[in-house]
Amino acid sequence: MIGGGTAEFNKDRTSEAYEHRMVEFFHSDIEVHEPPCLPHGGVHRGRETWLRVRRTMMSHWEQKLDILHVWEDPEADVIILNYMMDWTARTTGRSFRMPAVEVLTFRDAKIVKVEFYPQDAKAMAESLEPAV
Repeated sequence: MIGGGTAEFNKDRTSEAYEHRMVEFFHSDIEVHEPPCLPHGGVHRGRETWLRVRRTMMSHWEQKLDILHVWEDPEADVIILNYMMDWTARTTGRSFRMPAVEVLTFRDAKIVKVEFYPQDAKAMAESLEPAV
């Protein structure tokens, strides 16, 4: 799949209804790996923890994702997403655009592990700091 980022996909990613729809796709034992330099960084376990991490992330940045490629390996229960991120820090207004890769691992037809690899996590974190 190429070019999956649509206006519909990005339209309302912050709403409670969107979050409620997303929860059903995540395994109760979800494990999320985020770069440690981010406010929501680290390894997080459990669906409720994932929701808190997501809310923290959404509170810091407005986000738009344009999915460039999707690779699937059904035998390994893995999907790899390559996308372009356009994010704007809510507190500073600083924006950045960069590619990222996300590895989704499945168990029981639900996402059980998310690994997020932005090209420059440090730049993401720095977007929250006022420009000098």
